[in-house]
Amino acid sequence: RLRFDFNHPEAMTPEQIERVEKMVNEAIAADMPVSKQTKSLEEAKKEGAMALFGEKYGETVRTISILEDEGKYSYELCGGTHLERTSDIGAFLILSESSVAANVRRIEAFTGRGAHELIAKRFKTLKQAAGALKTSLDEVPLKVEMLQDEVADLKKELASLRALQALSTFNLQLANVQTTANNVHVLAVEVHGSTMDTLRMLADKFREKYPQGGAAVFATESSVIAVVTEDLVKTGLKAGDLITGIGGKGGGRPNLAQGSLAGDVKEALGRLPKLIEEKLK
Repeated sequence: RLRFDFNHPEAMTPEQIERVEKMVNEAIAADMPVSKQTKSLEEAKKEGAMALFGEKYGETVRTISILEDEGKYSYELCGGTHLERTSDIGAFLILSESSVAANVRRIEAFTGRGAHELIAKRFKTLKQAAGALKTSLDEVPLKVEMLQDEVADLKKELASLRALQALSTFNLQLANVQTTANNVHVLAVEVHGSTMDTLRMLADKFREKYPQGGAAVFATESSVIAVVTEDLVKTGLKAGDLITGIGGKGGGRPNLAQGSLAGDVKEALGRLPKLIEEKLK
């Protein structure tokens, strides 16, 4: 297992990682000889030797040259390489690429036996996935893509059903709209499993039903949305105040706000009528 740090401002793309693996493995497969020589640091630098590890060197250094027919494939100051030929590496497989500092990336990779063991482990995982998906190894990516499309369609269908369920709950709860002492129509409804989009839809439905003199709060297990008609906004009642007033957090426009609500949702919603009466005193 080896680590290699290099200067780069951005994460490598999967295509770049694949290209690096291919280049290294091609060099390994080329079975190029590795030459080690000892010479002065000044001479090595003049010849273009690279110092890849940021180490401090004395006056005499050991150099490593990887040779090919056209000349030197690589020439660097010794970083601990003790191979006779590049094929001794066996294989090269990148495990991860990550950030270790500003503009500094790190590649972690396996070579030799470690690379072969990792390949075997991943191939075993792939075979298990193919078995679970009841398909061939080559068809795993296509099968996963098909399942992702199926899940996306089911999520849309579920969201649609939940929206219909929420609307049904809303219509039933209209019979429970309370009228405060200052003649404000108040509705507080807990809608289980709904999205924020569904809560907004219910807020719009409430404003259609009560274009004036209305205030409502709709909540799920964690999200909340509040709506106040424009005439009440002019009197100083704001949607965000309703959310914070029942123990939630959030904000938005004076007539429509959203946020989060922790704790006992039913108990929090029960405080809404009294809160509005106090706000409008």
